[in-house]
Amino acid sequence: MTDVFVLSALRSPMGRFGGALSSLSPAELAAPILRSVLDHVGMDDHHLDLILMGHVLKGGHGQLVARQAAKHAQIADSVDAVSIDMVCSSGMMSVIMGASLIQSGVANIVLAGGVESMSQAGFALSSKARWGYKYISGYHEPIIDLLHQDGLTDPITGESMGVQAERLAQQRSITRQELDGIAAQSHSRACHATKSDIFSREITPVNGKNDILKRDEGIRSNTTVEVLSQLNPVFEKNGRLTAGNSSQISDGSAAILLASAEFVNHHNIDPIAKILGYGWSAGTWEYFIESPVRASNHALEKAGLDETDIDLYENNEAFSLSTSLYLRKMGLHPDRLNVHGGAIALGHPIGCSGTRIMVTLLNALREYDKSLGLATLCHGTGGATAMIFERL
Repeated sequence: MTDVFVLSALRSPMGRFGGALSSLSPAELAAPILRSVLDHVGMDDHHLDLILMGHVLKGGHGQLVARQAAKHAQIADSVDAVSIDMVCSSGMMSVIMGASLIQSGVANIVLAGGVESMSQAGFALSSKARWGYKYISGYHEPIIDLLHQDGLTDPITGESMGVQAERLAQQRSITRQELDGIAAQSHSRACHATKSDIFSREITPVNGKNDILKRDEGIRSNTTVEVLSQLNPVFEKNGRLTAGNSSQISDGSAAILLASAEFVNHHNIDPIAKILGYGWSAGTWEYFIESPVRASNHALEKAGLDETDIDLYENNEAFSLSTSLYLRKMGLHPDRLNVHGGAIALGHPIGCSGTRIMVTLLNALREYDKSLGLATLCHGTGGATAMIFERL
């Protein structure tokens, strides 16, 4: 199989729920990042074989948001597009599928990424509305919140993912103090990356509803363990998870341009990274937070590597619990994981996050002059994906 290279990797700022990016549809939010990734390396979009975009909250946004985004980005109509839904892993699976197409020889250039406007997730009526309500008595016909139903809820049990995470934190004896400490560190690291202009290398500014957004909106420089300890639990009365040690509901997009070795050599392009391996795994639905460990080990095995070979890791902070359990089970030092903070500080636009963490990882490898990086994240229904890069 041919090697797969990364030519460019960028993201939008992460916008707060109802914040600066909330007026943009998912297609409008993805478009400037798709265009920026291509322009960053002077790529003629006629070279593109396909666009793959992770996107979860599709209801009401029209046909094929990935194709809409390409149109907004003024990419040639001849380039087709696919939207991918693997819940939180959607953005990473788009890159995995793009790499697979190149490895198989079917494609040479794939633009892969993810987008989510959680602010623009709509509401719906059940299918009963289509055929008419003749008489309603003794029960209530609900309005369905698509953000909650399609993005954040176990479809079998009806439990929110937060409730399942809370239960797991108690089963694994993770303390509130530990969780708050991880959350405070996430904000501290993200704040440093912002003030040091480290994030500016991976961010493409986006025109929001009032102004151009250049920085992530959710980072709070004054977040401390003491501040976080004052917050009430949100999933159980005497629980451990709060709004402060859980990821933020957010808006954002990210994209990565992938190319075959043949294309790179023919066009004399200097790639920024090479994909060494990837993997996925699934298990018990309610233990979704632990699935990145299995996915990471699968990716390491396929790449012929050990966890000690990896310089930097990114594991999406769906909750502080995600970081706590990953560190324990992988045997990692905290200084190797999420070095520029995670989704607790930046936000977790679910269809985007899989790509976002890879963009951030590639930038971190450059910042600290490291070679190998692994990005992973869990997804609702009990699974996870992982990908390993070598910086060039």
